Amino acid sequence: MFKKLLVLMSFLALLPMQAMAEELAPQDVIKTAVGGVIDVLKVRKDQTSLSSEDRDAIRKAVDGYFDFPEMAKRALAAPWKELNDTQKKEFVATFQELLELTYGNRLADYHDQKIEYGEVFIKGRIAVVDSEVVDADKRTPVRYKLVHKDAGWGVYDIQIEGISMVNTFRTDFSEAVNKDGIKGFLSGLKGRVTSLKEQDQSKG
Repeated sequence: MFKKLLVLMSFLALLPMQAMAEELAPQDVIKTAVGGVIDVLKVRKDQTSLSSEDRDAIRKAVDGYFDFPEMAKRALAAPWKELNDTQKKEFVATFQELLELTYGNRLADYHDQKIEYGEVFIKGRIAVVDSEVVDADKRTPVRYKLVHKDAGWGVYDIQIEGISMVNTFRTDFSEAVNKDGIKGFLSGLKGRVTSLKEQDQSKG
């Protein structure tokens, strides 16, 4: 009996190590997510735009690899503390839609460009993965920033040619909150997303 218990305890002690071994490293998180998105873009019916089906497939490709709550929190910055739990959930969902309708539309311009990966920097719970999108006559640097949580590494910011997505939204959101207050800002953001959706549908 004691021997069986000892074997069981030894097995349980190995579980955290096995879990860590199976967790994707920062660069592998990016390669998996970006690779999934590229797979969607390669097989889309219309190579000049994104259909609702394409968007759904892209959403699934990045699910679990992009930390949208962390992105939203950092983009809103200090006013995040003013939101109650319900407002936070609504803001994260609206923010994710905004990302898909703005940055996501840029993906429509993908036409077999190559992705080259560079250095990886890790300091504590934060990691940085450098990459470049290589076109026929241009190399565009793209830097991904990730944070480590219980579920593993997740992207919380993307820098394209040195311009931070989170910082860009933070400046935009800060001006709106100062002008309209937090409730007015949230209402305006939903209206903005609705308008972008209507524009997107009219193109189809």
